[in-house]
Amino acid sequence: MLNIDMMEGIMVTILIIISVILSASAQILLKYGVKNISITGSVFHILVQYINIYVLLGIMSYIGSMIIWLYVLTKVNVGYAYSFTSLGFVLVMLFSILLFGENVNLLKIIGTLLIGFGIILIARGR
Repeated sequence: MLNIDMMEGIMVTILIIISVILSASAQILLKYGVKNISITGSVFHILVQYINIYVLLGIMSYIGSMIIWLYVLTKVNVGYAYSFTSLGFVLVMLFSILLFGENVNLLKIIGTLLIGFGIILIARGR
């Protein structure tokens, strides 16, 4: 049976993961939002191009991630929580391959696996 402390720990870990997913999603949304922007013309013309739904959703994702993150920092050690941000590298890499056709090679795969194993070790060592 789960006690209150264990349930809170599980809930905080879930919130950490949600924060990381929102942060990684923000990167993907921002990339998608700026991928066709032309850096020509007046400063106003360039800035107007940056105002689109994907960029705005990316900014909102960052804000949501930050709000959750601030709450998480009141509940756990920053070292434990911050280790999960490495998961963002994995998520961004996977989505950039799937959505943008970015290249993957053996070194990226090995690095991703090492990050995943590192997160597991840190989480178990809590």
